[in-house]
Amino acid sequence: MDIQIFIGNIGKGLGEFYHSGFFTTLKILLGIYTAVLFLDIILLLIQRGVSGNIREFTTGMSIPLALTKKRKETRKKWLAIKRKLESKDENEYKVAIIEADEMIGKIVAGLDYPGENFGERLDSIPEGQIPNVEGLKMAHKTRNRIIHDEKFSLKREEAQEALAQFEDFLDYFLVFK
Repeated sequence: MDIQIFIGNIGKGLGEFYHSGFFTTLKILLGIYTAVLFLDIILLLIQRGVSGNIREFTTGMSIPLALTKKRKETRKKWLAIKRKLESKDENEYKVAIIEADEMIGKIVAGLDYPGENFGERLDSIPEGQIPNVEGLKMAHKTRNRIIHDEKFSLKREEAQEALAQFEDFLDYFLVFK
C-alpha cells in the first residue's frame, strides 16, 4: 500500500509541476530556443550552399543550373534549336547541330568532367554514369564534320538523328518533364 501511495504522490506532484506557471514559462522559452536553433541551422546550410551538396550527394556529381533551376530557359533554347529543322535549308540544319553541340558541351563542362573541349570531356565520362554517351559522341562527330569539312552535306534525317542524341541526354536529366 505504501508503494501505491508513494507512486500516487509522485504522479500528483509531477502533474502539478507540469501545469505550473514555471513549467509553462520553461516550455515557451525552450520552444523559442528550438525555433532559433532550427533557423540557425537553415541559415548555415544556405550560407554553405547546401543545394549543390545535396545535388552532388544524390546524383554523384555536381549538376549545372541549366539542368536544375534553369530548366525553362534550357527547354526554350532547345525548342528554338529544334525549330531550325523545320526549314528546308541545309545550312539551318548545320546551325542547329552546332548550337546543340555548344549547348550540351557547356552542360557537360558544368558537370566537371576533365578535358579541354567537349570531345575530350565525352571521352572522360566513366561508363554507365551518363547513358547514351556513344550517341553524344556520334552527334559531336557530326558537328566536327560540319565544322571541318566544307563539302559535308547534311540531310534532314541525319540532323534529326544527331539532335535526338542530344535530346536523350537532356531527357536523362528530366529537362522536359
